[in-house]
Amino acid sequence: MKYLGVDFGLRRIGLAISEGELASPWQILEVKNFTEAVEKTSKVIKEERFKKVVVGLPEGKMGKNVIGFVAALKRRGFEVETFEETLSSKKALAVMIEQGIQQKKRRYEDAYSAAGILQNYLDSL
Repeated sequence: MKYLGVDFGLRRIGLAISEGELASPWQILEVKNFTEAVEKTSKVIKEERFKKVVVGLPEGKMGKNVIGFVAALKRRGFEVETFEETLSSKKALAVMIEQGIQQKKRRYEDAYSAAGILQNYLDSL
């Protein structure tokens, strides 16, 4: 099954991909608002033919934004699940530093965070 992992943000959305047991950071979507976030993500899901989308669910106010984002994707007919994402960004940054990734390239932190979310989801199956 082809999975898309999503680390939702109001400016950047990190994406990760998996077609088996391992998740990999994939890309970052730059967005200006919630509507554009839904549009761009939907386009990626359709074009790449993802079967399931796993969106990281944070606590607090951002969690409410994520719930709305997931609902909008579900209304478009996509199979979407949320998965707890506490500290995924901090863990992603730590992994990038550990791997010796230069500071300039650490802007892909959101994609690494999405990979962490998706990997944790896959491990839980």
